[in-house]
Amino acid sequence: MMDSIAVGNVVCAIVSAKWALELGVSQARQILFLVAGLLFGPLTLLILYVYHVENAKKRGWTGGKLV
Repeated sequence: MMDSIAVGNVVCAIVSAKWALELGVSQARQILFLVAGLLFGPLTLLILYVYHVENAKKRGWTGGKLV
């Protein structure tokens, strides 16, 4: 059971660091998102998703248009 949680958190850490890279944040924040992904898992991905939507809304992109 603990192995699957650990693997899930490692995957969340890698995905959140990669997603932070694509969002254009600094390397220091990317490392913070990596560590946060290891500790908090999917919560970090939720924070990055909200950041992405707010960024798109601010720039007027189609992903920021909420119905």
